[in-house]
Amino acid sequence: MMSLAQIAQNKKQQARTAFINAAWSEEPPERLAELANDAGMELAAADAILARIADIRTDMATADTVAHLRRVASQAKAHSDAVGAKAQAAIDKLEAEAEAVAREADAARRELGDAESAATRVLSVYEEGLIPVSRLPKEVAAMIERRSLEAKVNQAHAVVIATTNKRNSLREDVQRLERELQYLPISRDRKEQEARLNAEIERAKAALAAAETRLSDAERAHAKARSAL
Repeated sequence: MMSLAQIAQNKKQQARTAFINAAWSEEPPERLAELANDAGMELAAADAILARIADIRTDMATADTVAHLRRVASQAKAHSDAVGAKAQAAIDKLEAEAEAVAREADAARRELGDAESAATRVLSVYEEGLIPVSRLPKEVAAMIERRSLEAKVNQAHAVVIATTNKRNSLREDVQRLERELQYLPISRDRKEQEARLNAEIERAKAALAAAETRLSDAERAHAKARSAL
């Protein structure tokens, strides 16, 4: 036979269970207060339980999505792995192609270097007079022609420099004589000196004009030589 204390304790436990069920059922506050009183609960303790139940509702809703999210995560991981494998395969293919192309380029450069070295050796023997012009390979003949054209360009450029320097020198002479005439001091023979300086200026200007013409001719010759390269 149960004691009165046990009976009272069972009633309190049943009332507490009823209070919790009522809280989950979202029954009115008056009913919750009544059940809390039946369970012998202080209002602060009852409010704490209600607060915990309110907080856990969100976690329970999220917990219900675990299975779905596990499937989503698994599918996403599988897709990621597939895309990663495909990307890696593409990268490996591109790297292999790049290496193959690089090897081809290196081989082509080596062949070109060998051919250029051979052409240089042929040219050297030709310059010794041991190969007739008619026997020269086309590339070597082109090298000889290009050297000749380059020499003409260099010669024409040297003429341009020389005529430019001469033109500048004559221009300075004209400017010097004009300054002498401008600042000619007053003297008894000033007219004679003016006449002499004017004559010198005319001769210097004529020489300058001729130098300008020679420079223009030299620049045209240089441009023509360069265009032939």
